[in-house]
Amino acid sequence: MGTIRARTTAFDFDLKTRDGESILEALRRSALPAQGFLLHDEDGGFLSLATVLSTGQRVNAFSLRNPDFGVLNPSVQVAGRDDAVAEIFAADGTDQKPTLVQFTRAEGIDYVYAAVSKVLHDYRHAHPEGGDIQIALSGGGDGRIVGECVGRYKTEHPDAAFHAVITANGFEDETEHLDSAIGIAKRFALPYTVFNEDDSAKKLGFANGFASALERYRDEFPDDEAEILATYWVQELNFAVARDAGRTGIIFGFNLEDVIAERLYQALTGRHLDPYPVRQAEGINLIAPLYRIPKKLIDALDVTNSMRNYERRQASVSYLRSAMYFLAYHVVERFPALAAAYADPTIVASASEEPPPWLIASPN
Repeated sequence: MGTIRARTTAFDFDLKTRDGESILEALRRSALPAQGFLLHDEDGGFLSLATVLSTGQRVNAFSLRNPDFGVLNPSVQVAGRDDAVAEIFAADGTDQKPTLVQFTRAEGIDYVYAAVSKVLHDYRHAHPEGGDIQIALSGGGDGRIVGECVGRYKTEHPDAAFHAVITANGFEDETEHLDSAIGIAKRFALPYTVFNEDDSAKKLGFANGFASALERYRDEFPDDEAEILATYWVQELNFAVARDAGRTGIIFGFNLEDVIAERLYQALTGRHLDPYPVRQAEGINLIAPLYRIPKKLIDALDVTNSMRNYERRQASVSYLRSAMYFLAYHVVERFPALAAAYADPTIVASASEEPPPWLIASPN
């Protein structure tokens, strides 16, 4: 067992390696970026990340210039609760200390509802013309939480009107999926319309159903996830239904990691879309009341429905999509304050993005 002395300008701390464990494995186990350290042995010589330290061996790992402050501390504090069913990472205090905040089921749904109700309140205030708000309602865990929160909001605001659109595609047992979503709508007193796979296909102009669209999608985009097509399918169906009904707002279940992964992709491509919780597309307002809620919390509040979806997931084929979500999960875990800023850029503290006027030289 050896020791890695991680050195930053804020403090130094020691990491103990395990028997047979490389430096790289030890850093990763501690959620530290191996790419962000300059390593050398006690004599200043080169040291590979693949090195397995001998018992008593000590090496220095100097944090590189940019990630060089207390945020590198891999420890986490816990705000525990009896009867907890879920937990999220949050940032605590001025040093943004990563903290695991635990919830009972009631506390968890209250936390989610506070976020959902604010989005709905702000949206309705900005659109006083009223009218039904459409809900793209699924039978999974996110659909259950959206339905529960919207149902509660409707009870507290009887003048608010909602209409759920329930649809199916080829990825799940159609009857089971539709029955689950219908059960959610009924339980929380939400009016609803059901489109089975054939109905959805006809609405979107596909004579042979979802399978024909899926075959074409896989031919044209072999390295993309089929789930992306399912997302587009649900979105376009909801757009068509909303236009026919004269609705201008649709609630979708995009969560925090969805939002972060999308913004990372936008940064990669240079195409920047308006941030959530409300974004306009094709004349429709896309409303994302779960945009600041981690997927882990959503699913933990309804394990039964969530697990049904997990069992039917398709094998991943997209390196890019997998990498974006991998990064998103790491951001949420290690830098929860940054994750919140990805979701809502308006909360970012003022930073110097260009030379201040007093620094710019005056022309002679």
